[in-house]
Amino acid sequence: GCEVIISGKLRAQRAKAMKFRDGYLISTGEPKKHYISEAVRHVLMRQGVLGIKVKIMLAHDPEGRMGPKMPMPDAVVIHEPKEEVPVMQPAQDEQYGGYEGQ
Repeated sequence: GCEVIISGKLRAQRAKAMKFRDGYLISTGEPKKHYISEAVRHVLMRQGVLGIKVKIMLAHDPEGRMGPKMPMPDAVVIHEPKEEVPVMQPAQDEQYGGYEGQ
């Protein structure tokens, strides 16, 4: 995912901010430190200064060359169920505290 924010005097005298987003972009938590790459630049114009912020979310890379090595914490892995061992029931006694034998 990607997000671009342009702020400053765009056309009129009053300053505005415009956001352009596309794709999946996380914005909070510990994974933001690893998965989001951001940059800020200032552009000097005749009317004033424009600020440009760009955020790009990197893809997971198991080798750690082109992206973070750490997997996303919300990734779910489903394992096959273990083989169940049948449980043997203990033999039941006829007299177990009742009044039947009196």
